[in-house]
Amino acid sequence: MKISSANGVIDLRSLSEAKDWCIQNNRSICSDAIQNAGLDEKTQLNAIAGIYEPARCEAIKNYIAACRNEYLRCKALILAATTNDEADSVTFIAPPVPENL
Repeated sequence: MKISSANGVIDLRSLSEAKDWCIQNNRSICSDAIQNAGLDEKTQLNAIAGIYEPARCEAIKNYIAACRNEYLRCKALILAATTNDEADSVTFIAPPVPENL
């Protein structure tokens, strides 16, 4: 928990709590990026099953893999953090959405 005081914000979380929160937050941002690209669960399953043309299936799978890799990059940085501020500073950068999704 963070509280505001006259001297700024005081972070009352333990390092473990901060890391857990940051990992969960980045996981949520990753899921949002995939959903915002128009890739709901049905579309993802159809791509895995090969329902769409091969180029679209590959584009979908590659985008999801790129998001997963970015999440894993963030998670590694968060786990390596030695302070709450360091963990909080890790930012998920969503990959560009391909045109042929």
